[in-house]
Amino acid sequence: MKKSNLTQFLFGIAFLLGFQLQLQAQSFAAFDRYLSKEVQEGRLVGVHGMVFQNGKLVYDQTYGLRDRESKDPLRGDELYFIQSMTKPIVSVALMTLYDEGKFQLDDPVSKYLPEYANLQVVNDPTKGLAAGTHPAPSAVTIRQVLSHTAGMSHGIAPIAYDKELWNNIILNGNLKTLAQRTEALAKIPLAFDPGSKWNYSFSPDLVGRLVEVLSGKSLDQYLQERIFGPLEMNNSGYNLSEAQKQRVKTVYSYSADTILNRAWGQPTPTGNTLFAGVNALFTSTADYVRFGEMMLNQGEWNGKRILKPETVALITADQTTNIQYRLTPKDPYTVLGNGIVTDALGTLNLEPGHGFGLGFAIVQDPKMANRHAAAKGEFFWAGANSTHFFINPAKKLVVVFMTQVASVGSPNPYGFYFGNELRNAVYKDLR
Repeated sequence: MKKSNLTQFLFGIAFLLGFQLQLQAQSFAAFDRYLSKEVQEGRLVGVHGMVFQNGKLVYDQTYGLRDRESKDPLRGDELYFIQSMTKPIVSVALMTLYDEGKFQLDDPVSKYLPEYANLQVVNDPTKGLAAGTHPAPSAVTIRQVLSHTAGMSHGIAPIAYDKELWNNIILNGNLKTLAQRTEALAKIPLAFDPGSKWNYSFSPDLVGRLVEVLSGKSLDQYLQERIFGPLEMNNSGYNLSEAQKQRVKTVYSYSADTILNRAWGQPTPTGNTLFAGVNALFTSTADYVRFGEMMLNQGEWNGKRILKPETVALITADQTTNIQYRLTPKDPYTVLGNGIVTDALGTLNLEPGHGFGLGFAIVQDPKMANRHAAAKGEFFWAGANSTHFFINPAKKLVVVFMTQVASVGSPNPYGFYFGNELRNAVYKDLR
């Protein structure tokens, strides 16, 4: 190819790429303005947004920096420590074993994890273990651990029980594997009677441990073989390569004066042996979009079947209809994050207008949820580093929002703001 022709060819490619980005910005102008504004106004150091709709990627844009101190910009291939956005992936992994007939949803967990037989329940979680205990009136089931209705807690609520749970589990340096953590959790009484209340919890760790016991493989190995490999999620895992480590997005946190600073504790990208179900995965924006595509497409991606369609329907159906303690809009609560509130007890409850399936929250009544930009049937979750995703089957839509602003152990005045504004902007652009 002559030099002049090559120059014209390269110019044409550059023009087409620029034109495509311009079309993206025009098609999702409100979303694009929102992402740019968050960085310009200092609420985020860097952000990556992707929108997949009607079978194709229709928006892909980054703003800001991967690392502010080195002034390294985002390039679109960064890896993020996704915290609780690990939970839906691990839940899907367990449900692949359900498809194989390895268990039934109402099986007691103790059938596979014997240490969960004959559990105790604290009499008053606000007073902690000092309040005494009583025998659990029923066994914890697999359906309950998948839907956060098992009576467990997460250690992050502002009550005595959760503080004790945090000290015994998160601050316990002797727990090096998922088996060790779930065995330690079994020795701590439940916060509530099984099946009585939705309470955000450590139960996805039991989900991950069930994957290990039922498959005979470590959770990281099973995820690689059954989720990451087939979906070509090549930048996802608990441990990263040397090259991947260079692309990890730095975590920032808010100080009392609402200024973003580099977080004191950065995630550890190598040498991890505790493959948690509640958090700890790294992934890229594109990888998580592929996971969302599979769920949107009823369990299939690029001709590869991960889940049966009827299993996806089960996962995205509300599993909380029988709980006793359900909040209504008239009850006192404080919104903590999208789908999660702090109730009058100080425990983490399900936000009114929402249900919860097997690893995913579900918008059931947008008006009751005061989420007017959301859509009925949308299913979603978020992570404590301010990552978000949602899937809208009616609009054939997957949206992933990746950044790194810590919420656990440090104040985050924008805990649910990012998720709300994300939906407002995306739905404003949809026709």
